[in-house]
Amino acid sequence: MKKSVCLKSVIIISLAFFSCSNSKDLTDVSENLYTIKNIVTHIEDETVWATELEQSRLSKPVAESAAYIPEGHSLTTDSARLSSALRPSVYPSFSDFGSLDVSSVEYKYLEGAEKLCSNISLWKEELLFNIFPASFRFNFIFFAEELKAGWKNNFSADFPEAEIVVTGEGDGKIEESVIHLFDRWIFGEPAILENLIQFPVRFYCNLGYVDVTLYMSPERENSLYNIKIERWVKHE
Repeated sequence: MKKSVCLKSVIIISLAFFSCSNSKDLTDVSENLYTIKNIVTHIEDETVWATELEQSRLSKPVAESAAYIPEGHSLTTDSARLSSALRPSVYPSFSDFGSLDVSSVEYKYLEGAEKLCSNISLWKEELLFNIFPASFRFNFIFFAEELKAGWKNNFSADFPEAEIVVTGEGDGKIEESVIHLFDRWIFGEPAILENLIQFPVRFYCNLGYVDVTLYMSPERENSLYNIKIERWVKHE
């Protein structure tokens, strides 16, 4: 009988101990959860959220944006890539120069314009003179005179002097007189006519930039009819 009473006492004491222990653990968990909740609430209150861009567009179903996907086809990774390819391309532009989209011109004319601009930038005067057809070489003479006079008038600096550049090695060494006028250039959107290509070009140097128009022949590669200076802008 005494053994039975002792056993019951041990069980009651054990249950009481575990009950107190579990109650303390639950209290700790509750306090921790309350602390985390306060932290999250504080972060939400203190965070400055950015304004949504194109909110109406972002809220539309993806299917509505797939205007270029044929009906009955699901939008997959490949079809999404195709959809993007079919959309009109977006090109940068300058308010005082126009679009930089040159996609409408054939590569051979773009390549020819690159060579012409390189010759102008290094001021290979004799080579440029010979690029013009004989009946249009007077246009180059006018352009050269305007460029030299405009350099002084607009950039307040003397026209750069020639430098001797050596290329090649050994017996193949060549000395060439070069005048460095411009460091780089960009092309604007060309106007393509039946017998003429008008190529806007902006030439940059450390003094400013010069906008010109190249009047190129679509029949003869690397052939120029005229070079017209449109604008001088000096760096402040």
